[in-house]
Amino acid sequence: MTFAASPPVAPQSAGLPPLPTTEWRNLPAAQQPAWPDADATGRVQDALSLAPALTAPADVRRLASALAHVGAGRAFLVQAGDCAEPLGSQGLAAVGGKHRILGEMAETVSQGSGRPTVTIGRIAGQYAKPRSRPEETVDGRVLPVYRGDMVNCHLPDEAARVPDPTRMLTAYATARAVLNELHLIAHRTASSLVSWEQQRGPGQQLPTRSWDGSLRSVLKNYGQTVEVAGAWTRTGMWTSHEALLLDYEQCLVRRDSHTGEHYLLSTHLPWIGERTRQIDGAHVSFLARVANPVAVKIGPSTRPEDLVALCARLDPHRRPGRLTLITRFGAGQVRDVLPRLVEAVRSAGHDPVWVCDPMHGNTVTTAGGIKTRRMSDVLDETAGFFEVMFRAEQWPGGVHLEVAGGPVTECIGDGGPRTEEGLGRAYQTLCDPRLNDNQALLAARHVAELLAKG
Repeated sequence: MTFAASPPVAPQSAGLPPLPTTEWRNLPAAQQPAWPDADATGRVQDALSLAPALTAPADVRRLASALAHVGAGRAFLVQAGDCAEPLGSQGLAAVGGKHRILGEMAETVSQGSGRPTVTIGRIAGQYAKPRSRPEETVDGRVLPVYRGDMVNCHLPDEAARVPDPTRMLTAYATARAVLNELHLIAHRTASSLVSWEQQRGPGQQLPTRSWDGSLRSVLKNYGQTVEVAGAWTRTGMWTSHEALLLDYEQCLVRRDSHTGEHYLLSTHLPWIGERTRQIDGAHVSFLARVANPVAVKIGPSTRPEDLVALCARLDPHRRPGRLTLITRFGAGQVRDVLPRLVEAVRSAGHDPVWVCDPMHGNTVTTAGGIKTRRMSDVLDETAGFFEVMFRAEQWPGGVHLEVAGGPVTECIGDGGPRTEEGLGRAYQTLCDPRLNDNQALLAARHVAELLAKG
């Protein structure tokens, strides 16, 4: 598999208008890189605009339907993956581990709750990162901050940190390769399910078609656990990422010829981060105009009236499954901040999917300058989220975690290093600390127990 930064071929949908309105282009867009060459950036965008879509509208609609079931309390959501995905072969090599651990987590939750678990990876697009400051100090050197592999390189070198628009093409190629790998995994999963054995009969082979942008056609219940012979089993995962880099995202909007709606086909579920959720900003305006289900991260500074306005902007018709709110407060604030936000949203007549991100509000920096998270805080914020939601008679719809899919040592506590000194054994993240397999499964068991207790 080659990850060359060359222009992809044009799809049948080339030439269709990218969005019904361009109002968002005139609004302030936070966290965007300063590309040094506007002409080079334009050429990259031209190539991306002619590229085949990475996902399919029918798949996006299937996920929206699944999220509607989550919102209604008939299913649970597990969303997890890298903080910042690597490009190229390293990103492709990580797919199997992430698919495996997310599947194990989903099965664990379903066994405990008796409900299907919708599984969404932070994958095939999590290549750009918002940052608190434009610069960072690495080994005593002040450098432009690393903004994700789609923008610049994490290596501590001045030249490597210069934003390079051709990285958007490499990101596209990597995402396409990752989605193709998910397609192949889905075929292998389909071959192992009893229901498929019954459908195709003994001795027949399930045909493997080339990936055409659609995953749902491979498996009837793709993207959620199903009960087979009394046990819950995984069927694959949908994709999601923060729709941060608008120079990239706008090029992958396509008009669905069947419905006339415009879909962001860089992913299935795009989300807006805590740093870019300004009601009058470009990110909110952009995602308000696409037909995908969308999510927003909300932190402890969120005012109830602002959140209600955000809900009205992104989901004015109150469509089930359209809007997911991902809370990231920190273990010390979730029980105090969340209740008034839940009440404000409910009083305004909105019914989003509520999801807990127990990681981003619990990031700490060690004396040695290493970012980490304590497993005890992750579990405590999760428990606090469930307490608040059940007390408000609202369904705690899911969890949103950063998970490595391997034996890293990035978060302190149960299942990982006991002390800060142990972090260095396998600290591999490009940005924020992730859970290893043992910690991810511990979090899943914790969720299953909370759901069973009710």
